[in-house]
Amino acid sequence: MTQPKNKSDICPLCQRQNGCAVIEGKELKDCWCNHTTFPPKKVVEEGTLDLKACICQSCIAKLREEAELGLKRVD
Repeated sequence: MTQPKNKSDICPLCQRQNGCAVIEGKELKDCWCNHTTFPPKKVVEEGTLDLKACICQSCIAKLREEAELGLKRVD
């Protein structure tokens, strides 16, 4: 039997592992999020997201690209 996944380690956008170092028991300074740029907060807040969990690297990259292109999310 597999262990149920901790909801805080799942990206609220794509439902995949978010790779959060803190959830994995590591230091915050070791997390990937300290080495990337994020889109404006407004881009993330416009959607209906469960922001109790971190967004993964792939989804951050997509949000950043959408913001740079001036696209608005409709999900």
